[in-house]
Amino acid sequence: MIGSKAIGIGIAVLLILLIVYSNLMLARAVIGDSPSIYNNGPGGVSYFFTAVMFRHSPIVVMSFDELHQYPPWLYALFIISPDKPISMDDALKVLDWVKNGGEVIVMDETNNTMAFLKLVDAVPNAFIGYVVMGMCRVNDKPVPVVFDVYQTFSKIDKGKPLCWAGNSVVAFEKKIGKGKIIVIGDSSLIINYMLLDTQYGTFNTYFIQQLVGPRSILIYEGNRAYRIVYSVKGVMTINAIMTVITSLPSMFFAHQGIIRIAALLCLWLIITGFISLYLFSFPRSPYPKLKKPVKPEALITNKEIMRGLKDWGVKTSRKK
Repeated sequence: MIGSKAIGIGIAVLLILLIVYSNLMLARAVIGDSPSIYNNGPGGVSYFFTAVMFRHSPIVVMSFDELHQYPPWLYALFIISPDKPISMDDALKVLDWVKNGGEVIVMDETNNTMAFLKLVDAVPNAFIGYVVMGMCRVNDKPVPVVFDVYQTFSKIDKGKPLCWAGNSVVAFEKKIGKGKIIVIGDSSLIINYMLLDTQYGTFNTYFIQQLVGPRSILIYEGNRAYRIVYSVKGVMTINAIMTVITSLPSMFFAHQGIIRIAALLCLWLIITGFISLYLFSFPRSPYPKLKKPVKPEALITNKEIMRGLKDWGVKTSRKK
C-alpha cells in the first residue's frame, strides 16, 4: 500500500511539473523571409520539401555534428542561404561527409557560405540584382531555369559548370572523394513564391530533383535567425481539454484504488506531452498548408525582389 501511494505521489509530482513546464514552453520562428523550411511565406522553401517528402523523406539537421548519423551515399544535404556565416570548422565537417560519398547542394547568393567556396577554390564574381532566364545542364539535358537575384563565379578550380546566365556561370559541381558538392549562386530557385505564384516552378523543380536523384534529403536549418514565441495560451488550452477528458474516467475508477488513478494520470501525461511537443516545440512541423496558384505571372518585378530582400534582412554581397 505504501508503495502504491509512493507511485501515486511520484506521478502527481511529474504531472505538476509538466503543467508548469508546458505553461512556460517556448517555440521559435524564423525572423524575416529567409529560405527556410519553417517559413511558409513567399521566400520560404516549405512547399518544395513538403511536395517531395514521400519520395525523398526530408529530414531537418540543426548541426553538422549530426551528419555522422546519415550514410553519405544515401543522402543529399541542402544548405540554403543561412542567415549567419558558416564557420570553416563546420565546412570541413561537411567536406569529410562528402568525401565518403555524400552530396551537398549549396544554394546561396550571400557571403554566408563563403567557407565552402574557399574549400573548393571557387571565386565569386558579381552580384546580380534582377531576374533572368538562365540555362542549366543536368544528365546531359538542357533545362531552362529562372534566377532571381544571384551570384556568378569567375573561377572554378577543377569544377564542372552546370548553369549559365548569359556568359556567366551561376552553378557548378565539383567531385570530392566519393561524393560531390554542388554550388548554386541563387537560393530562390525553389522558394514558395517561385513555385506557387509563377509559371517557372516546374522547370526549377525539375532541375533540383534531377540533382538529388534517388537520394533522401537532409535540410540544414542551423545558422538561422530565430525569434522566441511564447505558447502559453495554446498549451494551457490543451491542458484544460485533456483535464476534462481524463477527469471522467478518473472519477469513475477512483474507488478501485490509487493504482488505477496513477495509470490514468500517466495516460494524461503522455497524451498532453505529445500534443504539446508536436504543436509547440522546436523545430516546428515542416508540413504547411499552402494555397494553390491562382494564375501564373510572366515576370517577377524588381520591386517585389527588393521587398523580399528587405523582409529577409540579410545583407548580400555586391562585388563587381
